Amino acid sequence: MFNRLRSRLILFMVGVTIFSIVLVSAITNITLFRKFDVYMKDEQAYKVTELVRFIEDTYEQDNQWSEAVIEKIQSNPAVGDVDIKIMDANNEIIFVHSIESDMWNMHQQMMERMGHSVFGGMGQGMMRHSMDGGDYQEELYEVKVDSKIIGSVEIGYAKPLMISEREVEFTRGINKSIIYASIFAIFIAILLGQYFSKIISRPILNITAASNHIRNGKLGTRITDKNNITELKELSNAINHLAISLEEQHSLRKRLTADISHELRTPLTILHGQIEAISDGVWEPTKERMNIFKNEVARLMTLVEQLKDLTEIETTDIALEMVQFNLSQLIYDVVENFKYQCMSKNIEVNYEIEENIFIYADKHRMSQILINLLSNALKFTTPEGQVTVKAHKNRGKVLLEVADTGIGISQEDISHIFERLYRGERSRSRKTGGAGIGLTITKKLVEAHQGSIRVESEEGKGSRFIVTLPQANE
Repeated sequence: MFNRLRSRLILFMVGVTIFSIVLVSAITNITLFRKFDVYMKDEQAYKVTELVRFIEDTYEQDNQWSEAVIEKIQSNPAVGDVDIKIMDANNEIIFVHSIESDMWNMHQQMMERMGHSVFGGMGQGMMRHSMDGGDYQEELYEVKVDSKIIGSVEIGYAKPLMISEREVEFTRGINKSIIYASIFAIFIAILLGQYFSKIISRPILNITAASNHIRNGKLGTRITDKNNITELKELSNAINHLAISLEEQHSLRKRLTADISHELRTPLTILHGQIEAISDGVWEPTKERMNIFKNEVARLMTLVEQLKDLTEIETTDIALEMVQFNLSQLIYDVVENFKYQCMSKNIEVNYEIEENIFIYADKHRMSQILINLLSNALKFTTPEGQVTVKAHKNRGKVLLEVADTGIGISQEDISHIFERLYRGERSRSRKTGGAGIGLTITKKLVEAHQGSIRVESEEGKGSRFIVTLPQANE
């Protein structure tokens, strides 16, 4: 269950939400209680200052430590939150109040019955008792009226001052709010996790299903779902392009089988028919008949050799014997070998070759490239046509061009012209012969020399093959 993308996305979102909640809660509590502590300290200082001022104002009413003044001080609610001891100018204790008021009242009554002063050593004991309870602090303040010191007050309190129930409820309320918000956030995270996991997982499942269909041979499968996520859109397009490529390769393989079968069957049928006719005494084994055998066997050998070369080139790295040589002279030599073929078809050969072009390459393979391009040009050029061979240097590169005025190549076939055994309906018809392998081998050899080859053609007006090769350092 947890191996599924949808489950992991939901768990991830919930986990991130819980982590965020814990982090925010911790930071909030730390910050809040620090601020609250500062607030309580400020409030504590303010209350103490106000209590001292109240004592001064109360004394000023009677201008003495009268019983009415003491009662009024005792009735102040602020007195109930602190331990307080008021002394006159002679340091005589005139009032003591403890936070533990009930116990203090009991002791006060006992001391009165025993005849001891209410304001004797009991105050000190009370103060010490309160101080033993925790983080306790005592502060002594002068009591002044009209800039005259009329006594002092000792105030004792635990740090911070006693927190009221309202303040406790406030902090509890904040924590409850965080808990409720956390539960709500987790619930929303689960809903959002389900929603987003559905958005992400659905196209992935569709892509997986389409891939499985393609794997099972249904190459016409396409992913048609629209998706706004860039990565998933690119993945869908890649799968569709793969399916199109596999479909084209499948068609090419079928054509490859049919073409090889045809190329092998045609000379074998001719040989079989000729041999059978001679065997049955229909024909005499004349020199002309033997030449037919020879030509058909040569045709078979050429096809097998080309297939062998193509297999070696495609399955292994091409071993090149790199040397520096004069490409201009090699072009003249190769074209010279086609003179008879050109004359027999009445095809004119034109030269535009820059002299002394040196390249660093495999001379035998370069000769093979030139032979393939020239034979291809002559094959598709009609009688009275022209073949032009050009070569020149340009910015550290060597440009080699073979152009013809032949039947040309359709725009539909141009993108496939370098595929093995590919034949266009017209430009590479079997009437012209050939197995459709020469250009594939040529392209592989050019690329092995770190070069490139391209074709420009217009149907009915001829073709132009341009080879770009690196120039040798002079």
